[in-house]
Amino acid sequence: METDENEIVEVETETSKRNVFFYAMYDLANTIYSMIIVSLIINRYVLVIGQLEHGMSYGDASFLFGVASAIMQIGIAVLVPIMGALSDRAGKRKPFVIGLTFIILIFASLIGLYHNLAFVLLFYVIANIAYNFSLIFFDAMLPFIARKEDVGKVSGFTVAWGYLGTIISLLVLLPLIAIFGNVTSDTTQGPLSYGYTETILPFVLSMILFFVFAIPFFFVREKQKKGKLPSIANLVSGAFRQIKGTLRDLRKNRQLFIFMLGYFFVSDIASVIILYMTPLVTDGLIIGFTPGIGDDTVAIIFIIIATVSAVVFTYFVGKFGHKYGAKKTFYLVGALWLTSLTMATILTFVTPYILVGANPEFILSLLVGIIAGPALGGTWVAQRIMVVELAPQEKFGEFMGFSEISNKASSAIGPLVWGAILLTFDLIGKIAYGFALISVGLILVIGIVIISFVKTEK
Repeated sequence: METDENEIVEVETETSKRNVFFYAMYDLANTIYSMIIVSLIINRYVLVIGQLEHGMSYGDASFLFGVASAIMQIGIAVLVPIMGALSDRAGKRKPFVIGLTFIILIFASLIGLYHNLAFVLLFYVIANIAYNFSLIFFDAMLPFIARKEDVGKVSGFTVAWGYLGTIISLLVLLPLIAIFGNVTSDTTQGPLSYGYTETILPFVLSMILFFVFAIPFFFVREKQKKGKLPSIANLVSGAFRQIKGTLRDLRKNRQLFIFMLGYFFVSDIASVIILYMTPLVTDGLIIGFTPGIGDDTVAIIFIIIATVSAVVFTYFVGKFGHKYGAKKTFYLVGALWLTSLTMATILTFVTPYILVGANPEFILSLLVGIIAGPALGGTWVAQRIMVVELAPQEKFGEFMGFSEISNKASSAIGPLVWGAILLTFDLIGKIAYGFALISVGLILVIGIVIISFVKTEK
């Protein structure tokens, strides 16, 4: 990147625990959106609306959601490097995170206003694009709030701490489920029902929690370029010049290219599990208190167990990465994912349903969540560490943006593949989820093999 003489890139030389805590609070806050809206509500909300309001089948509604998600992620993938370059050119990332956060709060709240697929998907797409862009600026802040030597530990801590937001928000939703009932998206389990998503309440409540826990982030101290924020026109033109220069550098940086290709396959599993976690529990594994009926409360308990596991173990994944480097961290994460996927696939094929209780099937399903927690958190920890190892300090935000291209492009392919396989749900039932899990596992293995060829500097 060509820089002006008066542009000096400053990275943090001291790691303040107070500053790191304020930074980590935003990870906690935005996890509320990710887990409540994306993982718990939106997929089954669309399934119910599609079937109940538009006369679609389960498979058709699931495929439509996959197509909408894919189109959204392709758009995000195209714009991600521009956002990364903007973060570097501006030299002030926090204002962008805060502005995008308010967009998330508004449009995520509006999702529950109409039981109409056009409005729901429109509001969800806007909120999710803002969410993904906010992560670019948020992740790019990392070397400017912590020493480079501490990035692995700080990354592991922030991801682990962020998962506490899931526990807090899901516990708040449990009373709503008790009052308004479960969402029923599979007609083999009973009449279709919106359950606790009938009103706008869960959407607004979760966004209030998001805002409250994001307040400490406003006080984060970030190393910044001195002076006023450049005009939007200068930022955009400068960003495109930087991207052009980085594309030239990318041809020379073979290791980053290999990582981007491998991460394209690895990150597929994280995006798919986040998006389809709840229907996997309720409609795939069919875990509940009544034979043959999946329960939303159990889905929440499952997510909480996975989250507690992530909180406890993701920090240690970060320490592992700090000691052994990014590539070995990806090996560890891959092993965790494959173990969890294998157990979930066996349960989907072998058991017609799983009853809550002291039985082998339910215990094995709990182990699936316990192992998946640190696998999910570890995926992002490994990515952050790898970018730190590969990127020059002055281009950290842009290289993070380019690595996110792999993530977002993969997030487009994953829902399409998963949705296409679930088109068979109307014919073969729940085992369609088993085949979908197998496809995700095969994609993961390809990614880990490619990343094994990356050469990094510790």
